[in-house]
Amino acid sequence: MKNILFLFSWLLLFSCNGNGQTTDPRLNNNANSNFIFNGDYDTLLTLEMATVITGFDAANANKMHTMKGMMGETLRYYWENGREFVKEKAASNRKKVSYPRSDSVQLKWVDAEADKTSFLDFIDLEAHPELVEINGVGENAFWNAKKQHLEVFYHGVSFTLQVDMSNDETVNKQKTIALAKLIISEKLH
Repeated sequence: MKNILFLFSWLLLFSCNGNGQTTDPRLNNNANSNFIFNGDYDTLLTLEMATVITGFDAANANKMHTMKGMMGETLRYYWENGREFVKEKAASNRKKVSYPRSDSVQLKWVDAEADKTSFLDFIDLEAHPELVEINGVGENAFWNAKKQHLEVFYHGVSFTLQVDMSNDETVNKQKTIALAKLIISEKLH
């Protein structure tokens, strides 16, 4: 019985070494970046950056920071500008319904310990044909036309961005790409 207890204790002590990654920024092997992500999404996306991209007044912005410190953390700035989304209720009766829609800028799924291989595995291009590679944004960036967001990888940091300020998907895509470039140049470079 003592041998089993000793064996169990030994296994418990020496087999739980974590996932092999460190949170110590001094041991980060990302030599191309001076950025150290401290876990605060506000360090990557500021209200000022959101207003530069959208052109909306910062005084009218609302902030929602859900699931702070958790895996699904999301930072969202939004404005109630009176935009409406018009949708056909049913094709058979051709009746259209308007829904109010907030204008928003959103950052989520930040990973400061990412590597290019795991990023590309997460993206999984074979399983998601709706993804389109965007050149000139970070090391890798992919636009998801179905979800209307951008997945970005740059120097060991990956994140997801979305700008939704127009009923025109092309405008939203251009603004999202511009925001990604702004974050990279101001925060990650």
